[in-house]
Amino acid sequence: MKAYIGLFLITTLAACGGNTSHETSDSSMAATPEEVQYDTSLVANRRDPVCRMPIKAGIYDTAHYQGAVLGFCSSACKDSFLLKPAAYTLVMK
Repeated sequence: MKAYIGLFLITTLAACGGNTSHETSDSSMAATPEEVQYDTSLVANRRDPVCRMPIKAGIYDTAHYQGAVLGFCSSACKDSFLLKPAAYTLVMK
């Protein structure tokens, strides 16, 4: 049993890089674009123009288009929109 506990502790310390202080730098705590949510009142559209998901369900990325800020449910939808914006219909507020 002691061997298992020792192996567990060694594995845990190795996984943490030996850092047991639990202090992190600001860059390791930075949110990825998928984790950031924006206020729906700050965008001009009601639905994601690509997948048609209601924006009130959550905005994870934004883009400026024709003087307006548009909200998107994901970076993938934003990227698709920016490649061919004329292919998508906007549902504005």
